[in-house]
Amino acid sequence: CSAQEVLGNPKLRNQIMAPSSSSSTRCRSLLLITLLVSLFSPVGKDAPVVLALDGSEVLAPPWRNWRVVNDNVMGGVSTSAVKISNDQLNFKGNISFDNNGGFASARMDDDARDLSDYQGLLVHYTTTQAADVKAINMQVYERFPQIGFGGFRPRSFSAAFVVVPTTELQTFYMPFDRFRGTNGFTRPDATSRFTPSQMLRMGLQVSFQLGEFDVTLQKNEAVSGIQDCIPPSIYATGCDDMTIAEYTTLAKDVLKKSNYGTGSLYPNAGAALMQYALACAVMSDDNNTSTQALTQLEEAQRANGDLNDNSVLESMLNSLTSDSPKATTEIDSSPAAKTKLLSKLFGC
Repeated sequence: CSAQEVLGNPKLRNQIMAPSSSSSTRCRSLLLITLLVSLFSPVGKDAPVVLALDGSEVLAPPWRNWRVVNDNVMGGVSTSAVKISNDQLNFKGNISFDNNGGFASARMDDDARDLSDYQGLLVHYTTTQAADVKAINMQVYERFPQIGFGGFRPRSFSAAFVVVPTTELQTFYMPFDRFRGTNGFTRPDATSRFTPSQMLRMGLQVSFQLGEFDVTLQKNEAVSGIQDCIPPSIYATGCDDMTIAEYTTLAKDVLKKSNYGTGSLYPNAGAALMQYALACAVMSDDNNTSTQALTQLEEAQRANGDLNDNSVLESMLNSLTSDSPKATTEIDSSPAAKTKLLSKLFGC
C-alpha cells in the first residue's frame, strides 16, 4: 500500500484500521504517519478559493462529488438523493422511523480550507411551496480525526438552518461558535468546538423529522462582520406555515428522538426551530405575545443567557402559553429594537 492510497481512500483507511483487519503492520504504521503529517501540513493549499465581492469566501459551488449516507447503514429505510444542476445542489428525500431509523445525509469530497478569518456560514437556498418545515443540519468536518463507527474519521460538528415552504431565495446564518460535535458514536460532546482553520469538508443531514424534505442550495459561503442575520422568511411567510406551539413541539420531538440517554446528538436542530418560534412570537400581530417574547429576549440578554441553549429557549417559549398573564413591562417594541434583539437571537 502507498501513502496516497491510504490517505486518499477513506474506505481503505477504515478497513486497514479495523480490529479484524489482516492488513500488514507497514500499512497501519503508514496510515498513522500520514494522518499525523496531514494535521500539521498547510490547510487548503491546493483548494481553489473563490472570493465573493463582499469579501466572504465562497465554499460552494462548485459542489464537489456529494454522496448520500442514509440510515440504511444501521437497518433504517429513510431515503435521499442529491442532484447537481446549473451550479445548484438539490437534496431531497423522506425520513422514516421504521427499523429504528430516522436520518438521511449527504457529504462532499474533501476541500480543506482555513476559515479562521470568518465567523460563520451563510447558506443561500430555495425550496418549494409544498415543502414541509424542516431543520436541516449543516455539518462541517475537521481534519483532526476521531475514532467512531467505522474506525478513524474526521471530527464532525453541526448547526442547523430552518427551511420553510417558499419559492423565494432565502438565507440562513450559522455562527461557528454554535456548531456542536459528538464523541463519534451516540454521545453529544458539549465541550468541543469547531476549529475554522481546520475545515475539511461539508455535509447536510436531516435527522428525526418524519416525512419528506426538499431543499436546493444555491450557495454556501463563509462570512464575517454580518450585522443583520435574521432569516428573510421571518418577514415573509415563515411564521404562517406553523404556529409557535407547532414549531416548539417539532423542536422537542427532534431533541427527544435524537437522545440516546446522554442528551440530543444534534441539539442545534431543536435550537434552530425554537429560535425561529421565538422570532415568530416577536413578529406576531398579537401585541401581548410580541411584548412577552421581546421581554424574554431582553432579560436573557441582560443575564448573558445562552440563546443557543435548548433549556433557555424552551423556558422562554413556555412563558408564551395562552394562559400566561398579559405582559405589563414597558419595553421598546420599535422595529429597530426588534431587529437588534432578533439579530442576537440568531447569532450576530
